[in-house]
Amino acid sequence: MDLKTRIEHYKALEEYRKKPLIIYATSTRPGVGAQMAGDAVREFIDQIEVVDPGAKDIDILIHSTGGDALAAWKLMSLVRERFDNVSVLVPYMAFSAATLFALGANEIVMHPNASLGPIDPQITVKLPDGQTRSFAYEDVASFLQFLADEVKITDQPHTASVVDRLFSAVDPVVVGAARRASELSSSVGERLLSMHMTGVDGQQMEKKIATDLNKSFFAHADAVSLTRARGLKLQVADDDRDLHKLMWNAYLALEEHMEFRKPFNALHCFLSDPDAEESLKPRAPLPLPPNAPPQVLQQVWTQAANNARASFGQTGKVVEFSIVNAVVESGRAASEHRTDGTISANRDPLGKIKLTVTEREV
Repeated sequence: MDLKTRIEHYKALEEYRKKPLIIYATSTRPGVGAQMAGDAVREFIDQIEVVDPGAKDIDILIHSTGGDALAAWKLMSLVRERFDNVSVLVPYMAFSAATLFALGANEIVMHPNASLGPIDPQITVKLPDGQTRSFAYEDVASFLQFLADEVKITDQPHTASVVDRLFSAVDPVVVGAARRASELSSSVGERLLSMHMTGVDGQQMEKKIATDLNKSFFAHADAVSLTRARGLKLQVADDDRDLHKLMWNAYLALEEHMEFRKPFNALHCFLSDPDAEESLKPRAPLPLPPNAPPQVLQQVWTQAANNARASFGQTGKVVEFSIVNAVVESGRAASEHRTDGTISANRDPLGKIKLTVTEREV
């Protein structure tokens, strides 16, 4: 859906809410690893600069699976320096750092289809076999608790032996980094909540909400529904069906533009081009005459080898692609982070397909 049509949905929300609206979305398209990051700060500044100077309230519609917790803190701090009241609209998903961002709002407007998520940060480590594994500090703490409560290992020598095994799989420095990331997440959550929750009761609630979101979930992907968010005492707005419909329409416009429901796979993208698909079809078997003399067979094989060598050095079919990683836009200004590139492919002598993907960020 083009920008002009998306803006129509944004303006409909602004007219209904009587306040300016900024959209921030990072791609949730399968196969695209987009996250909230510090590069969005400059784009937010551009958005804020073109808002009516007299505006004191603002809506921010967010869609993201998260990213950098400090980016969430910086973005909300920037917004709150300019506006007295901030509302975050969540039509579908705002996980991890996006949930952190929402904590800084005076109210969170959640569509019935929407979900927030835990704010426990995930650490990715590279294993000796080259594979990667993601874990949170709470995973380590739960493992040690399991040893004490379930396995009943209490002797120091036995505990030390198990911990040695743990650190042989995961660098202890990484475990320390995971703990610091967990503490940072809780701290940022409390700081964001303190932007609108005041007094002694407010301070107690800030700590409880941040701790619950960080430590009370059994999985990072555990969704916080509208009802659950209210149970956690988040500042969730009352239901408004008309508003929900407008939010959902704006989300659907983003979904179409950023292709959230169309997984990106380089090989599938290459094969979507008919000429490219034709270029990878296996060659037909050599037409060998029955009972052919050895000289003829040798000539056929020599010609086949020459053809294979000639085609091996030729440039194959090249397919272009374009991915929208993130957008920061409104009815006043728009910017997006996009990855354009090309995909080429060929079959090696053993018949295996080899892909070459060349990317350029724009």
